[in-house]
Formats: sequence, structure tokens, C-alpha cells
Amino acid sequence: MRKLLFFIILIVGIISCQPDVDGPVRDSTVLINTDSGPLNSRFTLEGAGVVGIIPSDVINGRLKEDEELAGKVPLMMVSQVDPPIYEGKVLKATHVDIAENYAYVSYNTEGAEFLGAIEIFDITDPLYPKITSQAIFKHGDINSIAYKQGKLYAAGAFDIDNEPGIKTAAQLIVVSVSNGSFTSDFSKFDIEGWAAVDVSPTENGVIVASGSNGLVGLFDSKGQMNGEFPLTDLRSVKYGNGVIGALSGTEGIKILDPSSLKVISSINLEKDIAESKRTLDMSPGLMFASEGPKGVGIYSIEKGSILQRLSIPLKPDGVEEGDIVTNSVSFDDGKVYMANGGAGISVSQLVENDVLEEIGILGINGSSNFIKSHKGYIFVASGARGLQILNLQEKDELALNPGIDCGSLSPYSGSTNLNVNSNEQFGFSGAASMKNVNIGGQLTFCGSLAIENSLNLNSGGVFMMNGSFVFGQYNRNNTLSINSDAVMKISGSMVIYGDLNLNSGATLEFIGEGNSVTVFGRVQKGANSKIVGDFVDTENKLK
Repeated sequence: MRKLLFFIILIVGIISCQPDVDGPVRDSTVLINTDSGPLNSRFTLEGAGVVGIIPSDVINGRLKEDEELAGKVPLMMVSQVDPPIYEGKVLKATHVDIAENYAYVSYNTEGAEFLGAIEIFDITDPLYPKITSQAIFKHGDINSIAYKQGKLYAAGAFDIDNEPGIKTAAQLIVVSVSNGSFTSDFSKFDIEGWAAVDVSPTENGVIVASGSNGLVGLFDSKGQMNGEFPLTDLRSVKYGNGVIGALSGTEGIKILDPSSLKVISSINLEKDIAESKRTLDMSPGLMFASEGPKGVGIYSIEKGSILQRLSIPLKPDGVEEGDIVTNSVSFDDGKVYMANGGAGISVSQLVENDVLEEIGILGINGSSNFIKSHKGYIFVASGARGLQILNLQEKDELALNPGIDCGSLSPYSGSTNLNVNSNEQFGFSGAASMKNVNIGGQLTFCGSLAIENSLNLNSGGVFMMNGSFVFGQYNRNNTLSINSDAVMKISGSMVIYGDLNLNSGATLEFIGEGNSVTVFGRVQKGANSKIVGDFVDTENKLK
């Protein structure tokens, strides 16, 4: 049987978990596992912490590293997740969808064998995601997944000789989910072709792309296919803006009517690498297409014309040319994230007049084959490192607290290395990501602040933080130091992936109510140091 191969790098070094068969599914070819111990043993904090962004101007040599400005995207990596193993075979993440407090991840297997999975992640607590349910498909790859109104829709490829009850290898799979669990049998629906490669819910049903032989199928809510549109070398389908976008590696993008599947308009693209991973995404009036070595094209849905192209900003040494390709694109809250294979993840910001401004490259390791962003969460399928889960620490609103004055503060736009001398007082607002901060005088920050390497409060220094604060990286010897007679005041949340040192006479004060602190590193408290105020210590490190 034919099979589409979506990822290049084999994922290794993971912890195996064997599924049990308890659960609502009676299909003997689907194995359900809800054992939280083995499932969640695959999480690791290695690499977690503040994620720096290398600016485009530094990458392109227009700025020296010591001239680098602070970033405007405060990101932290929450954890990395090794992929599942079934009977010694490694599964690889193919797609992610995120809705409400859950993320849904699909998997397939490299090679000739058909073997896949769907996992449900509870992401209610940004710092502590967990896997609540897993379904292993013994004879099927799961290539794409989407959630809508209590149902999961998946596009798959099944071994027709071993999977009972199906007539075609390409399948639409539907299952009900609730509170992180599968709550119905998995229903399968035939669609012509060797593999279903993508799926997207519409207003009244679901649209499915069947791969290289090329068919867009329109299904109703009961699994009845009510329409089809032939299109060779299909890669991706996406519903939004009242239309369907269908991406072909040979015929470009077709804009289709969601009821009749008639062609509204066409967007011509260059012929792409056969059967490679590509995705579409949308925002109001715009369509984003991952186009391999050409990066991402941004198109007007109404006019069918290209508005802008985002090229791959970095070509790392030692990475093969064929692995420097944009496999996936995701749009969320004004930002476009590009998964560029061996060239990592790049991010751009939507500014005025639908123009995108390139920000830079995320400082995470591994080849990036798929990316999904939604309401501050970012899931990256990243080669041998499995899944990487990131969280965007941007807060639209500040906690009001009379202890920290946030009135009339301007956004920070200075260096990534900030020094506040003993005779200086500075105050800033908004969102910022910095590398090193040294405070001898007084600094007030209201909003969201991430500091990657070091924060040092010298004797007599004062740092007042209102909002969301993240510091350091796990196991990287990053230290937040509060020295003698220095004071750090915080209202909001504080997450420290490095170490916290309170030297003799230092004060850490929490202002107001509802504060939280999480310290993953070591805490050292000198004589006469103080920790005061109302706060929740999630890791019990400040006792």
C-alpha cells in the first residue's frame, strides 16, 4: 500500500508506554490508554524556560549582537514531550489542534507500516500540561486532526487488508470527546484515495483532503459525502472566511464554495516537492500558505493575489538544503509562525495595512515540521525532540494594585541588556523579552517581562513588577540575585526556571492578593532575608 511520509527525521530516545484497552471504544484495532503515570512520564523540563528570539536584523548582519534590542514577544517553553512508542515502534506527531483547555495531537509512523495515534493534552494549567487519553490505531496512520463542538475529526490512511469494515485506505475518522476523554466509538468513513492528509470542519460538516491522486470530499455531520472536487497532489484544506482553501503541490490553491465545491478563484504557485508536508491557515481576508523553500505566501482571499512573501530568514550551516523548507504555517493573534524544517521556527507580526513584519527566529533546538498556535499556546513537532510546548506570556490587562504605580508608563524599546544605575529610576509597560538586567537604582515594569540569562538587584536596588514575570532556563545556571538591602516587589505571577538567591538582608515582597510563584531551580536564603506577602508557592521552594 502507498503511504505519505510527512517527516524526515526519526524521533529517538523516548519512554515507552503500552496502552490498555479500558475505555468506551469497542473496536479491537483501537487501543485506549488513560493511565496518567506512563503517559505523563514522557514530559521533561529539559530546555524549558525563557525562549529568546534572534532578531532578523542580527541574523542578516545589519546589527551586531551587542546592539541587539529587547524582543517584544515574551515566550517560555513549558516542556518537551517525547513521542509514544508502541511495540518498539516510534510514532511521530503530524498535526495539532487546540480548543478551550485541550490540545489534540495526531501521530503516524515512518516507513511502510500503518500505525498511528491520537492523544488529548489537558493544558488548563500553562505550566503543567498533561496527557489525559491516548488512542493507538494498530492499522492506521493519523495525518491530521481538528476539533469542533465536542467532536474530533481526523484524516488517516489505513491498511485496507487488516482493518475491518473499510473499503478505501483513505479515511475520515470521527469520535466524540469530553473533559479530556474519548466518549464514543471511532467511526470511519471511506474517501477515495490512498491517504487522507488533512481535515477542516465547516459550518455544516467537514472537508477532507485525500492525497496524491487528489480529491476534496465534503462530508455532512453524519459522515455522508455530499460532494467532491478532484485536485491532484493535495496537501492541505482549510475552511474560513466563508470559503474553502485547497492547496495542491501541482495546481496551486483553489478557493472553493463550501456548499457546492465550485471554484471561486485560483492562486497559481510553483510546483512543489512531491508529497511533502504543507499547510494553510487564515485570518480575516488573508490566506497563509507554506510553500517549502519559498517560505510563506500571504494572499488576498477576495482577489486571489499575493500580498507579501515571508522568506526563510536563516540557512544554518550543516543543514541540507532539502531540509530548509517551510513545512507548516500558523496564524494567531496577529502573529505568523513558520515551521522551517532544519531552519527552526520564525515569527512575524501583523502590523498596519495587513503587512507582516519579520521578528526573528525562536531559540529552540531541533527540526520543526509542524506548528500550531492558539491563544498563547504554541505546539511544535520537532524532529528527534518530539513535541515542544511553548506559552506566550503576553497579558492584555494588568492587575490593579496601589502598591505598584503603573500610570503613564511607555513600552520598553531599549537594549536586550538593561542596566539601571544607582541614581536612576525607570518605568516601562507592555511586553518585553531581555537577556540580562542589572538594577542598582529603581525599575518598575508593568505588563509581561521575560529575562533569559541573569537578573541582579544590587544593594539598595528596587525592582517592582506588576503582571507576568518569567526568568531563566532550566538547568542552565541562570540566577536571579537579590542582594543585601535590595527589594523585589511583585504583583501577579512569577516563574523562575533558574535559581533564586536572596542574600543577607534581601526582601522579596508580594503585593496584594492572588499572587503565584513557581521556582524550578534552587532557592538560597541568607540570614535576615525576607519573603513576605500573600502568594501561592506551587513548587514549595520558598518555605
